[in-house]
Amino acid sequence: MILLLSVFVTAVYLISNNRMGKTYSVKPTPVPKFVSNQDILEGKRLYQSRGCGDCHDVDGSGKTFIDDPAIGTISGANLTAGKGGILNDRTDEELAVAIRHGVGKNGRALIFMPSTDFQGMTNDDVGKLISYLRFATPVDKEQGEIKPGPLGRFLFVIGEIPALVSAEQINHETNHLQNLKPTVSLEYGKYVAATCTGCHGMKLVGGPIQGAPPEWPQAQNITKAGLSHYTEVSFIESIRTGKRPDGSEIKFPMPWQSLAKLTDTELKALWLYLQSI
Repeated sequence: MILLLSVFVTAVYLISNNRMGKTYSVKPTPVPKFVSNQDILEGKRLYQSRGCGDCHDVDGSGKTFIDDPAIGTISGANLTAGKGGILNDRTDEELAVAIRHGVGKNGRALIFMPSTDFQGMTNDDVGKLISYLRFATPVDKEQGEIKPGPLGRFLFVIGEIPALVSAEQINHETNHLQNLKPTVSLEYGKYVAATCTGCHGMKLVGGPIQGAPPEWPQAQNITKAGLSHYTEVSFIESIRTGKRPDGSEIKFPMPWQSLAKLTDTELKALWLYLQSI
């Protein structure tokens, strides 16, 4: 039994190491640069509303967001120009590849970068987000530990935590849109809903959250069936206030504080799209 267990553990580590160590060739896409206060503020809003701070902290300096002996220790990078940050060592195009493809410098796969949420981001939105990071205050902070644990590796190998290497899930030949006009439409609602897929799944029907500790609740079904007790007004109100129509609080890990930064147009479009599923 000890021998079989040793072989099993060794196989899990070899397979996971091979997949995590894989490199990808991604053709960089030119990213527009923005300097106006309005565009920098929009980049900041995108950073906040798309949940970047959940892994990279509110100031972009990075933080440890999973620390579990079984799942592993996973930390977001310092995205500032401070000591320990990556900003000075990356071009805008390399940052865009990291955001949308989950691929870092020299083509290496990034660990637990949820790029499936951001693979459809337009060039303009990515450009504004990166421009905001360039203007943000530098923070001196060294990179936290990135060390997938035994259970995290096993779940990754059997397909339960695909986000551990999101680069495996993405079409790296995709042509990115230059921009997409914010409108209350199904197209724009689907664009906004991509932010929700990391926790609620690609079909948005909820279930266990990838890589989450066992004490975390499952993500809820946010399709039309799962939101049957909401109206557009109460849905938007819940996102804004963190309270459901019955008065109960929306608790962690639902990042309603980040989503509250979405505009009225984004939330109305998101509601319209979710109701179409």
